[in-house]
Order: sequence, then C-alpha cells, then structure tokens
Amino acid sequence: MGDIKGLLKTIQEYNKKYVITENSSEADKLIAKIREKKYSKEDYFETEKAVSDFMKSDASEEDKQKVRGYTESLYMMISAIRDYGLDI
Repeated sequence: MGDIKGLLKTIQEYNKKYVITENSSEADKLIAKIREKKYSKEDYFETEKAVSDFMKSDASEEDKQKVRGYTESLYMMISAIRDYGLDI
C-alpha cells in the first residue's frame, strides 16, 4: 500500500510540473499543447503549425530547444497521417 501512495504522490508532483497558468511561458504552453491528447488530424496539424510559428518567432534559443525536446512524437504522428494515410 505504501508503494501505491508513493506512486500517486510522484504522479501528482509530475502533473504539477506541467500545470499551465497565465504566468507560463509561451514555450511551456506550446509543450502542453504538444503533450495533450489529440482526437483528429486537424488537431495534429494545428499543433504542427503552432510549433512551426514558434520556431520562426523571436523566442529565445533556449525556449526553442525546450520545445524541440517534445516534438518527436508529434512529427511521428503527422508523418503517419501524411505519408501512410493513417486515419484517425
């Protein structure tokens, strides 16, 4: 039982780290958008556009690198949709 309580506490602490507030940076908001569950192709394409716009912006290189760390799974799904006709 102690292991479960420890696990639940760890999960809560992890989730708190990703809570978005009005004070969150644009990079953090975009990372949250990348991490959220998507239900349609349009959701994926909207997120892809948001990432592309962010990378073209005058955001700091540190923030851009932070966002890049979260884009792999996004681009894997987009590739599956575009290149292989994944229908979601």
